[in-house]
Amino acid sequence: MKITKIEGVLARFPLPKEMRAVWAPGQVSRSIGLTVVKIHTDEGITGIGASHVVGDVQVLASIRSLAAPFFLGKDPFQMDEHIRTLYSASFFGSRLWLVDQALWDIVGKAAGQPIYRLWGAAQERIPAYAAPNEPRSPRETAELALRLREEGFKAIKLSLHDQQMKDDIALVQAVRDEVGDTMAIMTDANQALLANAPEPHPRWDYRRALATARALDALDVYYLEEPLYIYIYDFDAIARLTAETDILIAGGEWNVGTHEFRWLLEKGAYDILQPDATQSDGLFQMHKVAAMAQARGKKFIPHTWGNGIGLAANLQVALSAANCPFFEYPYDPVSLPVEVNQWMLQEPLRVDKEGYINAPTGPGLGITLNDELIEKYTTHRM
Repeated sequence: MKITKIEGVLARFPLPKEMRAVWAPGQVSRSIGLTVVKIHTDEGITGIGASHVVGDVQVLASIRSLAAPFFLGKDPFQMDEHIRTLYSASFFGSRLWLVDQALWDIVGKAAGQPIYRLWGAAQERIPAYAAPNEPRSPRETAELALRLREEGFKAIKLSLHDQQMKDDIALVQAVRDEVGDTMAIMTDANQALLANAPEPHPRWDYRRALATARALDALDVYYLEEPLYIYIYDFDAIARLTAETDILIAGGEWNVGTHEFRWLLEKGAYDILQPDATQSDGLFQMHKVAAMAQARGKKFIPHTWGNGIGLAANLQVALSAANCPFFEYPYDPVSLPVEVNQWMLQEPLRVDKEGYINAPTGPGLGITLNDELIEKYTTHRM
């Protein structure tokens, strides 16, 4: 089998209502960008992949100049060679893990199997936690948690983004008071890499992170994600917080490459590693990270907040990992319903009434693109 053609597009899907993400204070989004790549072969198999939630013409430029010339005519199964090419491309241009997704999609389709089954099929379904995105009052958040529980979710992730710690704790307390022990609660401080935004972010120092972690532990919160405003490479501080708290500390979505996750593990930083198949590394490289974490008694829960294609890619890795106890599911029934977040798919990946996300049955990534809708909203192509 040989790669015969690589094509990519940038599409921008208009949101039905304005969206305000809690991790970008004051920012208003009216559309969602998406970069999609298709890799064609001489045997009629086409693989697909997507970049992170923000579509970018620079990704198309990098595919054109730093990837396509080195992949055309090659066997898509030669993944070890291909990952080295993508590492080089990510250094000199954009991160191109969407190309890796498309290559593994081809491999799975050629084998007639979902990718996770090629890597051991550790799980067939995983409990999902809903990850809503808009800021709400404690009362509104508690009502949202009840609504999600009625839909089947057994877990929810809450974003902590108030200037005062007491207000963050009040938010979590309101939800715990409402749902009792019927839902697991995860929390995210979004401190590792603060997004540029019109309004100021709260910035946590070590004392606030430690105090918040201990207060959340008293509320039986499952984990605290990215609690330190130190960027992503102060491994010593992260390791210290991990050691000094009983609550699980999670992070890693902004780290890139298996070597960075090895450093985190060697330092004892984080109880839960959270790489993302659209921005951290290739799919099989992430599978290796999960195995490294398991060998050190750590958990692995990929970050998935992006789009439906990235969700499918991360799900394949999660299903191959025995140490993945939950799966992040980007979902806000008001601002980001499934049909919006996964607008590019013919059949969205859904959570069942028992709160699980199940393994796709189709080969490769197990998804089919809504090509008509993608074409309708395409703004650039390579």
